[in-house]
Amino acid sequence: MSAVKKPGILSIFTSHSFYVRIVTAFVGLLLVTVLPIVSYNYYQNRGIILESADDLMNQITLNVMEKTANFLLPASTVVEISARLAKTGVLSCSNHQQLELYTAGVLKSFPQICMLFLGDEQGNYLRSWRLPDGNIETRIIERQTSPPRDVIKYCDPECKALRTETSSDIKYDPRDRPWYKGAKQTGGNYWTDLYILFRNKKPAVTSAYPLTDNQGKLLGVWGTDIELDEMSDFLKNLKIGKNGLAFIVNEKNEVVAYPDASRIVKEEQGKLRPIRVEELGLGSITTAFEEYVKTGHNKLVVESQGKRYLASIREFPQSFAAPWKVVVVVPEDDFVGGAKIIIRDTVFICLVILLISIFMAILLARAISKPIKLLTEETKKIRDFHLEDSPAIKSRIKEIQLMGHAVSAMRAGLQAFRRYVPAELVRQLVQTGEGANLGGHKRELTVFFSDIAGFTTIAEQLGPEELMLHLSEYFDELTQILSEHRGTVDKYIGDGIMAFWGAPLPDADQASRACQAALLCQEKLQVLNQKWADAGKIVLPTRIGISTGETVVGNVGSSERINYTVMGDNVNLASRLEGANRIYATRILVSQATYDKVADEFWFRPVDIIAVKGKTAETTVYELMGRKGAGETDSIAELCREFTRGFNTYLERNWTAGTDIFARLAQKFPGDAPTALYLSRCRQYLEQPPAADWKGVTYLESK
Repeated sequence: MSAVKKPGILSIFTSHSFYVRIVTAFVGLLLVTVLPIVSYNYYQNRGIILESADDLMNQITLNVMEKTANFLLPASTVVEISARLAKTGVLSCSNHQQLELYTAGVLKSFPQICMLFLGDEQGNYLRSWRLPDGNIETRIIERQTSPPRDVIKYCDPECKALRTETSSDIKYDPRDRPWYKGAKQTGGNYWTDLYILFRNKKPAVTSAYPLTDNQGKLLGVWGTDIELDEMSDFLKNLKIGKNGLAFIVNEKNEVVAYPDASRIVKEEQGKLRPIRVEELGLGSITTAFEEYVKTGHNKLVVESQGKRYLASIREFPQSFAAPWKVVVVVPEDDFVGGAKIIIRDTVFICLVILLISIFMAILLARAISKPIKLLTEETKKIRDFHLEDSPAIKSRIKEIQLMGHAVSAMRAGLQAFRRYVPAELVRQLVQTGEGANLGGHKRELTVFFSDIAGFTTIAEQLGPEELMLHLSEYFDELTQILSEHRGTVDKYIGDGIMAFWGAPLPDADQASRACQAALLCQEKLQVLNQKWADAGKIVLPTRIGISTGETVVGNVGSSERINYTVMGDNVNLASRLEGANRIYATRILVSQATYDKVADEFWFRPVDIIAVKGKTAETTVYELMGRKGAGETDSIAELCREFTRGFNTYLERNWTAGTDIFARLAQKFPGDAPTALYLSRCRQYLEQPPAADWKGVTYLESK
């Protein structure tokens, strides 16, 4: 739901009826567009299409660059971080077990990295390689042992050893490899030339980074292999017109990645090498590259075998790891071929349709505008939850008839729906502009909980139907009182009612309204219980808890169903206060915050200082006794004042004075349970005083 905004003065004067807009739109369209369409349609649309094609090709180029950079960046980052970790001692190069776990963990975290390895200046070597079946092969070359060892371990993805092979015939020396020499020479991150892996005939590159000590002396080189077949898969899935394609080449015009990965590897004399651009055998690509070399232009239009092609050849940014280029080649007819035919036919069709449309628009506007206006008025009423029945909207147009039926059905459905969701709550949500989105915000609210004492026993005495009818009458009476005092009934929890004040609309008098409603609920229940008792029905004694404080209010639930509700410590406290009534034999307990806001309006007496279960902070709770200036009896005022005096004496540890006060109250109010409770406490503490750190706090063990 969103806020309903009233139209401004300017919009009222600039708005027109639906009828006028339809007729004006079609006539204006005829006068303004027919001649330009006839004269310039083809050229303008062709230019727009080609411009869009250029934008698409640029976007694809940037997308390929970004994808490639993101694909390769982890490799250079991993080797640099590995070197830094080893330099600082976090990663020990002599601890093979640690290195095995580390390299295996890197391979698991970065699927594009197929191999991670470390070679040092003594010719020692350790590498982990992810096998096609998901297992890991670790190779460790130790040249300083006697004899030198070449150990190959096969492990599962969790580094659990499967088998081990050991050899002393060492032919591999990392110091002779291009990645080692390149990193050693550059002193920084180094990328090798493109090469083909013999084990799987896939193109790959290696990123390497030197490992030095604190004095800058070279200790070794970290390296990682990246297979580039995933880049070819990415290019294969790119949609560029019907027959367009994109691929990546390096500075030697070798194809790094291509939509058909099987075409970019060539075998010569038992050796594998990357294929060059001119060896792809596509005339359009060869011509585009020749034109690029000749002119140096990034955007090209070339012809090959009687067809025109759009081409884009752009170099990766200088910040990229290697001097690669992205090539995009698309047949021009992929973009403008269909447009040529469509534009020609459109010229004739537009003339005929626009002429007919003027006549049809006049008739249609008359038939639509009037019922639409009526439908608009009806939807406004429904928007504001005014769901009174209205006359049916008549129209010969089927869609408007369906809309009219839908509006009527919606009204009928909402009439039933508002029995589940209060209409006033919906109006307030519309007024405040709160959307039906999950989430909430903090606000000071007053929360109300009620519960029927001994309901389990009551439920066992009644049949299901009788119980539901009895509860329905009970809920109806109390809900009416809460709603009349601007409370929002959140939900019925078994025999309990949860309500709150202060949302969706702010309410400065929320605590006062809640207390007044609670008193009226108890007064109403006295009448109802007497009536039920006279009729032989079971009475429903009710306990109420009220708390004011910061509360989270908003929508909670799922994408399918939400509930506008409240939650937080303030809600929990109100619930605990309702339950605490049975300890003190009271009917309405309120929190300190509620008391502070309305102490001048109502009669209260302090009942206890409590700490509810799950919380360490204590709070004083008060019993709501009545409303001041509303015909209260002198006995209520006297009870509240004297009880408060006795309570304060009790907290001051003056048990003798407290005993005297509560004894007098017990004589005058013999049935008052809190008075009897505190008289008992004072007498007990006279005989056996509490510890010196006693603060009068009662810890509630039950919820």
